[in-house]
Amino acid sequence: MKKIRKRLSYRFTLVELLVAMAVFSILLLFMMQFFTGSQKIWVSMEEKNNLYADARVSMDLISTLLQGTYFAQGQVPFLIDDIGTENSKIYFPTQSQMDLIEDAGKVIFVSIQRGTTNATSDQLRMAVLSDADKNDTTYDFSLFFPPYVDKYSSARDALMNNTDGVKKLLDKKMTPTDETGDCVTLLDNVTGFRLIPMEKDGAEIKTITGNSFDEIPFMIEIQLSLMSKKNYDFWVNELKGNTGTESTQAKNYRAQHEHTFTRTVYLGDRWNQTF
Repeated sequence: MKKIRKRLSYRFTLVELLVAMAVFSILLLFMMQFFTGSQKIWVSMEEKNNLYADARVSMDLISTLLQGTYFAQGQVPFLIDDIGTENSKIYFPTQSQMDLIEDAGKVIFVSIQRGTTNATSDQLRMAVLSDADKNDTTYDFSLFFPPYVDKYSSARDALMNNTDGVKKLLDKKMTPTDETGDCVTLLDNVTGFRLIPMEKDGAEIKTITGNSFDEIPFMIEIQLSLMSKKNYDFWVNELKGNTGTESTQAKNYRAQHEHTFTRTVYLGDRWNQTF
């Protein structure tokens, strides 16, 4: 009976409490590191999934619009500027359904470019000009379809004229700060938008070189590079700066954190086809 009472009256010593608290603290630290690491991995995967999803949606839209490029007897206004650079530009007509414009006509002209609104915001933008645009009735896009194709050559020259044509109108719409600017932002934090046209030479597919190309190519390779907002802001603000010249450190950081998505759009031999 005395032994039982002695056991019940037993108390922990200070040393035992300190040892138990130390062991518990170590276990708690390991658990916190585990959950913190898991959270970082989850956040990183979530950012990457969002990045991939945004890039896929933009690529799907560009591909759909390009595949809707129509052909007429002769040629159609189709232009790629700054081929293979990080700031490639494309201008082309398409008959794809465009829900972004209310009461859009049967034919629309599209331009997709990478534009910069300020030092820290590179965007992939799309501007659209419709043949039912009530703000501008200068151009009649029906000239590109029979029975008006005999007027095609002069119409094409007028539409793609550098001083007064569709190209100029689309470029003007690319400026969001302008009163007439009504472009759509497809993606933010874009570090490169490259367009590489290809042509078919017999059984061989060749890359088209030069600064610009004004025909419908056999295929177009689209390369879209972007970063997450966090990585992009750090790259611009802390490494690249506003000088426009990338340091070696900035290039290395970009190579590690930049994601490049590639897609090839087949257009076929539409350039030489007729109705």
